[in-house]
Amino acid sequence: MNYSRDDIEALKASLSITQVAERLGHHVVRGKFRCPYAMRHAHGDRTPSVSLSESKGLFNCWVCQDVRGDAIRLVEISRNLDFRGAVDWLQAEFFPETIPAPGTSETHLVPNFAAAAPPIKVVKVEPKPEIDPILRAKIILNFFEKLSPIEGSPAASWLVKRRIFKKTWESMRLRYITDYDKVNRELLQNFGIEALQKAGLFNENGNLRYYKHRLLFPYLDKKIIPLYFQARAIDNETQPKELNLRGTIPFPFNLKILDGNIGWVYLCEGCVDTLTMIDRGFPAVGIPGVKSFKTEWANLFKNKRVILCLDQDDAGRAGTESLLEVFKNAGIDAAPLGAGISVERFQLSEGQDMNSWFGGKR
Repeated sequence: MNYSRDDIEALKASLSITQVAERLGHHVVRGKFRCPYAMRHAHGDRTPSVSLSESKGLFNCWVCQDVRGDAIRLVEISRNLDFRGAVDWLQAEFFPETIPAPGTSETHLVPNFAAAAPPIKVVKVEPKPEIDPILRAKIILNFFEKLSPIEGSPAASWLVKRRIFKKTWESMRLRYITDYDKVNRELLQNFGIEALQKAGLFNENGNLRYYKHRLLFPYLDKKIIPLYFQARAIDNETQPKELNLRGTIPFPFNLKILDGNIGWVYLCEGCVDTLTMIDRGFPAVGIPGVKSFKTEWANLFKNKRVILCLDQDDAGRAGTESLLEVFKNAGIDAAPLGAGISVERFQLSEGQDMNSWFGGKR
């Protein structure tokens, strides 16, 4: 749907910032609620820091400089959406009925105020099956706070054999589950089984899923907060070797590289290959698998020239062709590793990935 500036202004003028906050799941008391990034605050923002101005239609956190704005911005933060997605959400939640713009057959965002009565505040909303994203983020952060650094753990020698070293472990905040039983028990005490299962951490039997997959690769947002992760088994028997957190992958691995500045970026298949490149000073990002790249992620690569470093196998080659098309459609320069180079040692051999190419143990 196309939204004009007038549409957006009409939407914001017709909304109550308090009702938007409540519909998003924030507990508003006397014009205040807890910050969506409570993990940044002392004591988890026990005393709510976000104030609402109903007359201005604005919200403001007195601690976080980036948590402020209008109703659309509040939806962006609370639901992890872009501007267009936030407007779509507001329309669907508050004005599901729309009317054609005068003189056109196209439907624009023109609120049907008759459809909006009675006031939304008194409408009972059925709970959504998906876990609240703020709670999910809190659970993941709490989980990572209970984990051990890599140094001194069994994962250290495993990584060294693959020529991935301490400077990279620390910069990318890799972690290891040293005391599985303690982590399992404390998470249950803090959040309860239902929330932990919905967050994707616990299995149907009521236990932390990562008993054998104890090496954790966090997907850090631009504020270095883990919002997703992949887990890896480091023994020779466990299958599958990798176990992803259940739920939506929010962005590629090593997001901070995608800063909008002009430069190169190497897109790898999997965290180990990405860490291999990072350890050698290459600006690299990773995706969990060849089919996991989301089309909307192409916008994150603005101003970058992309080198595709997927595995040299049938799946990797098919994934490379698919990604070349995605980036082409987004107007972004992309090419496979070794394109235009005839020297054999600068190309992956059949079955190789980036880690084995650099001499890592498979």
